Amino acid sequence: MTRSAPPGGPGLASLLLAGVLALLPSTLSALALPAPTPAQPVTPDTVQVGAEAVEARLQGRLMLGGQPADTGTVVLHRVTPEEAGPVDSVRVGAGGAFQLILPALPVPGSGEVYFASARREGILYFGSALTEPAQLDSLYVVETHPTRQAPAGGLPFAVEVRNLFIDQGPMGWRATDLFQIRNDSAYTWISGADDPVDGQMVWSYPLPTGAVSPRVGQSDLSPDAVRFDEGGIQVYSPVPPGDRLFVVQYELEELEFSLPLPGETGIVEVLVDEAAPSLRMEGLRADQPVEMEPGTVYRRWSGQELSNRVVRVAPGQEGDDQVFPWIALGLALLLAAAGFWAVWRSGGEPGGGPAGGPSPGGRAQVLMEVARLDEEFDAVEAPSEEERDRYRARRRDLLARLDRLPTPGGETR
Repeated sequence: MTRSAPPGGPGLASLLLAGVLALLPSTLSALALPAPTPAQPVTPDTVQVGAEAVEARLQGRLMLGGQPADTGTVVLHRVTPEEAGPVDSVRVGAGGAFQLILPALPVPGSGEVYFASARREGILYFGSALTEPAQLDSLYVVETHPTRQAPAGGLPFAVEVRNLFIDQGPMGWRATDLFQIRNDSAYTWISGADDPVDGQMVWSYPLPTGAVSPRVGQSDLSPDAVRFDEGGIQVYSPVPPGDRLFVVQYELEELEFSLPLPGETGIVEVLVDEAAPSLRMEGLRADQPVEMEPGTVYRRWSGQELSNRVVRVAPGQEGDDQVFPWIALGLALLLAAAGFWAVWRSGGEPGGGPAGGPSPGGRAQVLMEVARLDEEFDAVEAPSEEERDRYRARRRDLLARLDRLPTPGGETR
């Protein structure tokens, strides 16, 4: 299966907080850009944006490790609620410059999304989503990175945020575990094999004691590039520079377990359904409960800047520690994590999309994920029947999620 990686530039936490619809930094728009001739000249439509007439012309730059790429092909994709697929492609010119003509200007609020992609060393990278004509006025950047094979035992990526949600499942207690890790290097680390799990693992992390039936959630993980053992999770998918969000779901035999936090962990949140018995969490501090949706309240424990810590969870009287001060950043990250939790609560079997798929969210994000899924599958030569079935099932899940989201008019389909 073709490997993929998420867009360069802002990390995954920033994508969750600001959305994939954010404009590129103004500093990028100041870069000089040669104007290559498109393969098929088209007279684009224009629209008035303020005092400027904006053309349906996407001008951008392909980057490699922070520098303009000498070679490469950029593919333009268009996604609507009815269809998704590539529109055009072009080879980059001097300084990584490229220019693509949109079939029409995007109509805000219509669910129409454009974005561009590029491959580098077999890994697929994506630019940001375009949903408004005004975005065409800025330089569009697709960031790629050089690759390195992971060393034996993987890389010790820092865990910036760990959110663990525990609620009642069909057969006991269900845990949804979110890991936001950070790759501070300038390289995309890979397993070094055509079949990822035949190479070196890129990252590993222990799961709580008593965790059973682990599976991959909807995040930056591909189920084909993950292994679970008695100790935890082993990741073989590419990890590019910046932030990545991994989601794993599993069952807990009982609410008495150890939660290992090896290495450095920036923020930890454990949220437990209020229906659970009273618990003690040695190593974390009791915080104010949080209501995720009307009538659904979770008790909460938190910690910051932990190093090689083991949190022990057991039944018992909860302490009445002073409330842990919740800074704006921590709250925003918690709300972003709640978005992933809501996907599990909304029904459907858990399943992971291609590595680098956007986070569960609005219609534009889901439509973009459909297009990325199609791009990934189209790139596979002679897919097996199992791969076809997995692709169809994932696409059905995404379209079902799209039907549950509000339309631009505010109604749920």
